[in-house]
Amino acid sequence: MQVLVLRFDYKLSTKLEQDCNDLHLASSRGKETPLPPHISLFTFEQTNPMILNERVKAWSDKQQQLTISLSSLGFFKQKGTFFVAPVVTKEIETFHRELFSLIMDLHTNEISPYLPGKWVPHSTLINNVPLTVWGPLFQRAGLSFEPVIGKAVALECWTVVNGRAQTEWTHFLQ
Repeated sequence: MQVLVLRFDYKLSTKLEQDCNDLHLASSRGKETPLPPHISLFTFEQTNPMILNERVKAWSDKQQQLTISLSSLGFFKQKGTFFVAPVVTKEIETFHRELFSLIMDLHTNEISPYLPGKWVPHSTLINNVPLTVWGPLFQRAGLSFEPVIGKAVALECWTVVNGRAQTEWTHFLQ
């Protein structure tokens, strides 16, 4: 599976990594090796990363870094996922919509939750939390959560296999 993601500046990434580690320890699941902190933009079951690169390179080279204000803590029940969510700004929506227009003919059913108007931008803190710890873990996460502001500094393409990401390419935003 290929994933297009926004990557964060060092300070924001470090903070999210710490939050992820704290939740893993609090959930009694020990330390895992989650994917690096990011916001997923689009996923593909099987797409050639170099074709994606050709489609977005000229556009991404002109894009500005995006201010990311992570102001909400959330939960997806279907996968027991805790996440932080950014304030959705016009800049974030425009970035996502323009990127979609460049790659929309490459999409599969995998892209549908990421369609403009359906996309829920978020950065996962922990996945697959057992039902028995949802309440206590959400309480802990809620008490320790503080809004944080940073920057999205890069657009990356990953190939994800068995929960591990290999970076295929990176375009740093201006």
